[in-house]
Amino acid sequence: MPIWVRVRIRMPRTSDEMETSAKLNTGFTIGPFPFIRLPKALAERLGFDISRARPLHGVLDAAGRSLPMFELGVVEVKVVEPDRESEWVRAVAVYTGASSVLLNDFLIEELGIEPVRPGSGFWRFRGEPPGRLRKSAEPEYWRD
Repeated sequence: MPIWVRVRIRMPRTSDEMETSAKLNTGFTIGPFPFIRLPKALAERLGFDISRARPLHGVLDAAGRSLPMFELGVVEVKVVEPDRESEWVRAVAVYTGASSVLLNDFLIEELGIEPVRPGSGFWRFRGEPPGRLRKSAEPEYWRD
């Protein structure tokens, strides 16, 4: 079971936020920067126009195949739990056509998330006691 966390996403300098589940992916690396993959429906609700997105070249999937990816712009992201929230972190939003939100390795780290038992879906915030395990959120998929 992959790890999913609840996140809030907003455009910089706005108060309109969208809350959803996001999957952690430590193999999702595009340079040393925080990236978040957004599904079309969520990207459009945040105000992005997919048709104006800039293609990112040279992005490969885990098998080394070219992965069509489009840069949407910058968003702010935070992890939300009933008893705690992370700070807002700026990330580059991208679109690939997938229906789920995906956090890359650098964004996971910036948000203070520590995957503890990824096969079982457990994680914690950086600095929490070793025995403190948080359970994966329910997966959420966005349909166009």
